[in-house]
Amino acid sequence: MTLGLDPVAFSILGFPVRWYGLFAAASIAVAYIVARTLARRRGIPDSIVGDGALWVGLAALLGGRALYLAQNELPDLAMHPLHFFAIWHGGLSFYGGLIAALVALWAFSRRRGLTFGVAADVVAPAAAVGQAVGHIGCFIGGDSYGLPTTLPWAVTYTNAGAMAPLGVPLQPTQLYEAVGLGVLALALWLGRDRLARVGPGAIAAAYLVGNAAIRFGLFFLRDDVVVAGGLKVAQIIAVAIAFAGVAWLVTLRQPFEQSRLSEVRR
Repeated sequence: MTLGLDPVAFSILGFPVRWYGLFAAASIAVAYIVARTLARRRGIPDSIVGDGALWVGLAALLGGRALYLAQNELPDLAMHPLHFFAIWHGGLSFYGGLIAALVALWAFSRRRGLTFGVAADVVAPAAAVGQAVGHIGCFIGGDSYGLPTTLPWAVTYTNAGAMAPLGVPLQPTQLYEAVGLGVLALALWLGRDRLARVGPGAIAAAYLVGNAAIRFGLFFLRDDVVVAGGLKVAQIIAVAIAFAGVAWLVTLRQPFEQSRLSEVRR
């Protein structure tokens, strides 16, 4: 498949509006709608969801941008500090955004008297949906592209504005991740009631494990530097996050099993 679409969707007063930025905005809007729907089921007012979306969304953007620039464009940032805010050009680190978002959600939960696990369970499926939408923008702009391949569904970028190398058939890893995240979001949605019975935070923990598994496999198809044991930095972080998610589930599962045992004994 040849993709010659201009990464710039249109211009407003000479200011280019990129597909990446449009889909980033769409991802935030969709995530907010999903989070609000889940929050209402738990009796959380829309006003709290709106405030939380500002906290978490801004933290995710800043954290994702900061880690990406620290890893890839630190010298350029030192020369042009305002480049930090040019997120419409692409360049966000998922793990930087995730860590910053979790910290912001924890702080917001404490401030508003919410249980962190409950708040995280509301955010997790919404985050998966939002990420899936956002990766379509990555695909159009050529960000986060995969390795060269001869597969029949390879994508070849031809527009000079694309971030990917031109004229080379590449793995459409952005679409792989979008589909994987969509499936994860559906699984979390369908299993939300069962996971909720395990305890506050179970949905979020399942999201961490599922997301880590997706990204661990995906980065075998990305041209990143191998650092240890045949793995890339993102894969090592994914393993750590998966272990954290499993540990979270285990700590929730133990009281759940004890309560069931008590019920049986009665």
